[in-house]
Amino acid sequence: MLKKKYRLNSPFLFQLVFNQGDFRENKFFSIAYRKNNLSYPRFGLVVSSKVFSLAVERNAFKRKIHAFLSSYISFFKSNFDIVIMAKKGVVDKTPAEIEEALKELLVSLS
Repeated sequence: MLKKKYRLNSPFLFQLVFNQGDFRENKFFSIAYRKNNLSYPRFGLVVSSKVFSLAVERNAFKRKIHAFLSSYISFFKSNFDIVIMAKKGVVDKTPAEIEEALKELLVSLS
């Protein structure tokens, strides 16, 4: 689980990233990012019901991404607020492919 200090919790912070941030994407994820005034990054996840129709599947996917981010957080030195949005193509991919695609986007920010 991702520690609380590394999470974007309020809708206001999400909206701030969407309105004032920049965007990058690949075939599995889109990310919106914005510099913050902290010394560490913060992450938020958006998984639409169009991607995973059942809430159980959405929550399981979010837990997997949070686990990946918590193990990768020590390598991520930039101080960004990042919102990760899953795309439909992520449904039938293996965890290794998903992690590689996400790592590719996050490394491009550093």
